[in-house]
Amino acid sequence: MGRRSVLALLMLWGCGGDEGRSLPADGGAADGGCRSAAQCDDGVACTRDLCTVDGTCAHVGDSAMCPGGMTCLPGRGCAPAGAVACTSTAQCDDRVECTRDACLVEGVCRSVTQDERCAAGQRCDAARGCVAGDVTPTRCRAPADCDDREACTDDVCGVDGRCAHVPQNARCGAGRRCIAGMGCIAERACASDRDCDDGMRCNGAERCSELACVAGATVACDDGVACTIDRCVEGSGEACTHTTDPSCAGTTVRSGVYDLEVAVTYACSAFGAPVVMFSFRQMQFVVTGSAMTVNGGPVSMTGNVPDATGRFRVSGTMAGDCNETYTLEGTFSTAARFTGSFSTSFMGFSCGLTDCAARAWAVAATAR
Repeated sequence: MGRRSVLALLMLWGCGGDEGRSLPADGGAADGGCRSAAQCDDGVACTRDLCTVDGTCAHVGDSAMCPGGMTCLPGRGCAPAGAVACTSTAQCDDRVECTRDACLVEGVCRSVTQDERCAAGQRCDAARGCVAGDVTPTRCRAPADCDDREACTDDVCGVDGRCAHVPQNARCGAGRRCIAGMGCIAERACASDRDCDDGMRCNGAERCSELACVAGATVACDDGVACTIDRCVEGSGEACTHTTDPSCAGTTVRSGVYDLEVAVTYACSAFGAPVVMFSFRQMQFVVTGSAMTVNGGPVSMTGNVPDATGRFRVSGTMAGDCNETYTLEGTFSTAARFTGSFSTSFMGFSCGLTDCAARAWAVAATAR
């Protein structure tokens, strides 16, 4: 028996003799189940609507009813081949970090590759994500060289000779917004913040506000050190990375023991008992990549290597009822000599019971 014969029997079996009775306003049978295929019409032209033997409606997509190459999505209708049905953008996440995913108002997902989400020297592959390849961009000389054929973007030629495409939502109709690489699209309204999550962390956490998705704040990775290259990286692990800028002249600071020209000495007490007491004339500098540690004082002090001007700052804290913080900052005039200041400060309730006070010393030192 062929498929059409089986379907015909199911329809006859489930639709015996009750077609003439009146139906509730919602199109279902009076007892909540269907009694004929007519009660199961979903309004989608490319689905076959059936009333099954257990009194429930079934909707079978038939892509043969769609124009060339399109797919029938139950509840949606004819859509491009390979389309995925959706009710929110969150359902369209293709797990590819460099694609922009959206749930269109037509109820189908759309994903577009965005090369700018990849690191330098990579391009976005829709299936594999950021991959190495022929990604050398054509350097532009004028905005005309950057035309992306999207009317809603401003095409800009940057000072570095690379194109940028800035979305202008005002050029799209009501309820639509401009997405670089997509043009004007209308996304389905959101119900929660989760519906708005685009799977990217560097552009911040998206949220749902008044049934519309609002972009998040870009993650700030600037560590305030001029000699590091700060980047936000998608994926697992820490979001921000800080690598040494090889152009920084100060990174050649020499590791080793430095002799201070004048010893640094200090003491303070509480009720006649010593609280802090130190005296030192040597410091050990340890440079590891972009980090620098200085030992020899009351505590170990850490920070970054000197910047391009030779300036540096390291600090360390000895925790307690009265926190002691020590800071060394200055400038390297050569890879083996610096001048600056060493300072101490005290903070905490019990500090008031001591005669300890903030103090600073001018220092100068040369590596052995």
